[in-house]
Amino acid sequence: MTDGSENSIAGAEEKAGNKKINIDRIIRVLIEALVLMAVCALIIAADQITKEIVYKKISYGTSKVLIPGLLELSHVHNTGAAWGIFDTHTGLLSVITVTACLLLGFVYFQSRNKLFKAALLLVIGGAIGNVIDRIFRGYVIDFIKVWIFKYEFPNFNIADSCITIGCVILIVAVLISGRKEGDTLLRGDSVLGKLFKAGRKQDIGGADNAGEKADNEAGGADVSVKSAAAGAVDAEADNTSGDSGADNE
Repeated sequence: MTDGSENSIAGAEEKAGNKKINIDRIIRVLIEALVLMAVCALIIAADQITKEIVYKKISYGTSKVLIPGLLELSHVHNTGAAWGIFDTHTGLLSVITVTACLLLGFVYFQSRNKLFKAALLLVIGGAIGNVIDRIFRGYVIDFIKVWIFKYEFPNFNIADSCITIGCVILIVAVLISGRKEGDTLLRGDSVLGKLFKAGRKQDIGGADNAGEKADNEAGGADVSVKSAAAGAVDAEADNTSGDSGADNE
């Protein structure tokens, strides 16, 4: 009776612990979802408001100089991606952008690194801002023109700026991750985290096997060298003994 009661209590405690973990995960996901929606909403609002102002206040193809030789507001339309590439495939770009946003959103919920997550928020928000233009206007409004060391940089907008900054932060997050114990881009209990961990274990196992094989080969070579050296010594000893016997005779 005592053992049965203890097992029942232990089982109940385990269920309660699992239930608490599940509730914590749900709360965490909800908070992350709210942060994602809030940040993306701010980026999209800033992007769309500035584009609408430029659309109404600056005629297409004209510019307003803010800082001569450095900064202008120039109203242009871009049916393609960065630098105008794929300008005849607006629909395809929209599909690719939406798919990429969904994938990045999935990665966002799998990550535990705050810097990495912040970068994803910038990229997703900026991408959505531009895809809204492509879907409802058929083109993206670019209006920021800058010169960098007399180089006229292609026109861009708020969404493009967020995407660029986000990509830079992503690179930095990847480069500095793993320097501290437990500092990883993905949560260990996430789908991507488990896949990454499994692949890493296989790589480490392969490296260990290769190292062990190399050690065995090196050990075999050492044994061969030692055997050859021992044979040479024995041969020399036999020659010396033969010479001594000849002298005695």
